Amino acid sequence: MSSDNRAVSFLRRNIVFLAVLVSIILLALSARVVIQSLDRPGATPTPSPTRPAGTPPTVTITDIRAAAELVTVEYRAVAEIQDERVPDDFRQYLGVRERIVLLAYGDVKAGFDLSKLSEDDLWTDGTRVQLHLPAPEILSNSIDHDRTHVVLHQRTLLMPQDVNWEGEVFQIATDSIRQEAISAGILEDAARYGQLFFENFLRSLGFTEVQVVVD
Repeated sequence: MSSDNRAVSFLRRNIVFLAVLVSIILLALSARVVIQSLDRPGATPTPSPTRPAGTPPTVTITDIRAAAELVTVEYRAVAEIQDERVPDDFRQYLGVRERIVLLAYGDVKAGFDLSKLSEDDLWTDGTRVQLHLPAPEILSNSIDHDRTHVVLHQRTLLMPQDVNWEGEVFQIATDSIRQEAISAGILEDAARYGQLFFENFLRSLGFTEVQVVVD
């Protein structure tokens, strides 16, 4: 091998060695920067306080009303509806009639109508607060038509179809679903849940003495 070739080979080996050395140094510096950033105080963001220290908590009727949907209790009920239609003429003596048995499923929601709240229903004094809620009530109830189905439907001859009667049967079903939910204690559940919810809500604002009264 000539002296020129040996010089080129030596130069190439040194270039490779220097490149590897530089890469190692850069990796070490990068790792050091990462470790320092993790160890640096304040690197993890902390939530800012909701109010300045020493300032008493505040709450308004508007704040309370904004939570109306959050204190809604939903109950799924089922009721069996039986109804019969008999003509009021001579056909009744011939056994002419229509009978239906319906298994109705529905959803009932109960909660508070917080539009009834007045300024007198909310009282604060420093870290003490008292909230007076109206009585819970049924907010909505509806039939689940996908699950509701007819178990039995009999109609004899000489008994024409009455669309209005079918609508009345579904109205009876809706009222029965509502009553079933009330009998199961949906209003009592709404009262307990609403009281617990607002107690926790007011404490989260900074109040230490909290009283929530349900009508």
